[in-house]
Amino acid sequence: MSSFKMIEKGNPAEDSRLFRRCLGFFGTGVAVITTRHQGQNAGATVNSVASVSLDPPLVLWSISRTSRSFDIFQNAEGFVVNILAKNQVDLSRHFASPAPDKFAQIATTPGWNDIPTIDGALAHIECRTENSYDGGDHVINVGRALNVCTFEGDPLMFVQGRYAVAVDHPGMRVRPEVPKQAEDRWEPVPNSMISLITRVNRLLLQKFEEQRAAEGGHISVTRAMDALGETPNITVPALAKKTFQGIRDTEDALTEMKSMGLAVQEGDVFRLTQAGHDSREAIRRRWLQFEAEELSDLSQKQIADTIDVLSQLWARK
Repeated sequence: MSSFKMIEKGNPAEDSRLFRRCLGFFGTGVAVITTRHQGQNAGATVNSVASVSLDPPLVLWSISRTSRSFDIFQNAEGFVVNILAKNQVDLSRHFASPAPDKFAQIATTPGWNDIPTIDGALAHIECRTENSYDGGDHVINVGRALNVCTFEGDPLMFVQGRYAVAVDHPGMRVRPEVPKQAEDRWEPVPNSMISLITRVNRLLLQKFEEQRAAEGGHISVTRAMDALGETPNITVPALAKKTFQGIRDTEDALTEMKSMGLAVQEGDVFRLTQAGHDSREAIRRRWLQFEAEELSDLSQKQIADTIDVLSQLWARK
């Protein structure tokens, strides 16, 4: 038996408000679903978005049969899930209102099938409608995700009838929040050798990023590709350890690599394809050229001495 005091109890079929209040205890994110049909845009605020499947990538949301935009949504070929950021409460309220032209003075960018994506949203999931199902006074729409895009920021939440933000649970052992700029600068002894190595490494990687990105793929893909080239036929846990990345990031990188034709899976191990080896070598050539340019004003002795010291430090791992 729970030691908490009961608030209310009843049959939801007889008291829809009770049912709504009960569901309100389940916190959710907030999204605006947008669509376009025959030149007309439509948008609605929802918190009924849910993932259905990763393979294929499917999401669902539901729309009231009495919604003014019901016909537009149900006749459109697809929709966009715009996941709102914590500073978009007014936008959420706007698309939940009966405003006749909800897109007036709202910054958007045309996406798949010319459906508007909302600027400033935390993420966009562009979907083609796969199926619609009866859901009582709502219709459940299932869409296949065609494109996704995410941005930096924190999500807007909705729980117990109120807007909220996500914060770490006080019982979890998490690192105190530190402003990113301060976190990047923090060093026990700023002019020590190890601090200088850290700063130089970060600086050079930032400068090289544009050239690395020109070969395609996320940085996690490049790390995984380099490790696979060095150690083929490796499992996900072993690859995660070798690249200093988490299991999930490693799995995502491998999924992207397979979709790009850079890697193949055989049982529980992965290896590079010829295209993967070619891409790895292209990045390595770019790096060698970049390195030569960055070290051009140093003597061969300075370079050799530095390599010797760093190699000794690395050998202690």
